Amino acid sequence: MRHTTFREFAATMEDVARDIVRACRRALDAIVAMPWPAMLACCLGLALLISILPLALFLFVLFMLVKLVAGAFVIDRRRTMREQADAPYGKQ
Repeated sequence: MRHTTFREFAATMEDVARDIVRACRRALDAIVAMPWPAMLACCLGLALLISILPLALFLFVLFMLVKLVAGAFVIDRRRTMREQADAPYGKQ
């Protein structure tokens, strides 16, 4: 197995940087060619995506955590009730 050298890593990073710059230039060319109403719609859509998507993801994670915690309490309570029902005279 060959070890990656720093030159190979640097070359890979240069390729990635070149691809990012090329993509940004293409996006800028597309934005410059857009008419004003289309640019306004694109900006509004991007603003909604940037603001609504993280909020939706945060709320999803928050509600899943609440559901897991509540479920843990319910399962624990059912387990204790079952153990008490299995013991004929209760715990002594």
